[in-house]
Amino acid sequence: MKKIIIALLVCLLTIVCVKAQIPNFGGSIGNQNLYAYTSMKYRAGINSWETYSTIQFGVLNYFQIGTDLYTCTNTSYVGYVLRGGYKFNPSFNIGAQITPSFNLSNKHKYGFLTSALYMNGEITNDGRLFWVTNTWIESNNYSLTSANQWSYLGYTFNLPNNKKITPMFGAIHSWKFDKPVDLSLGAYYTCKNINLYVWTNDLFTKKPRFVLALEFTFSNK
Repeated sequence: MKKIIIALLVCLLTIVCVKAQIPNFGGSIGNQNLYAYTSMKYRAGINSWETYSTIQFGVLNYFQIGTDLYTCTNTSYVGYVLRGGYKFNPSFNIGAQITPSFNLSNKHKYGFLTSALYMNGEITNDGRLFWVTNTWIESNNYSLTSANQWSYLGYTFNLPNNKKITPMFGAIHSWKFDKPVDLSLGAYYTCKNINLYVWTNDLFTKKPRFVLALEFTFSNK
């Protein structure tokens, strides 16, 4: 496992021409199941650190509620998550999420609303080749601040002892068409109910960002 993690980190540091967003999948975690995710992001050039964490609980079979926390050098926001999802068949899953966020550095003042649409599905019968799209829309009280599309292809390689590694690549573009299209590349390593993600972005700039994240799912069964 140590060798795999080291290899992933080396890959992360040597990728060129990428823009990162860790993918979200459609569907739901299921009734009374618990989902947790935490990430650390480093922005080189300005020596800036960011963190993002969320914990969510399954309500019924197709909905989950939770909270998230985003922190950076100068501020922090708490968000309240409402998410739903449904798996129609192996080829098509869909999910949606809304998250109003509030500024913890300014008396819990409303900051912005994040909306997302997640879709994914299998391409091959064994499920190892698959596609994922994420649409992210962010707005404040007065205007649409961003509308971005992440589209990925992924392939899962089976490893000994039921472990897996899944590299993914794709493209990112803005629905406001205010910036060029970027490529995206990352990978995650799966061990039982834990995923370890490595991603990166802005490597063509003087301020590249590197992301390391952990994801957990706890079943009530």
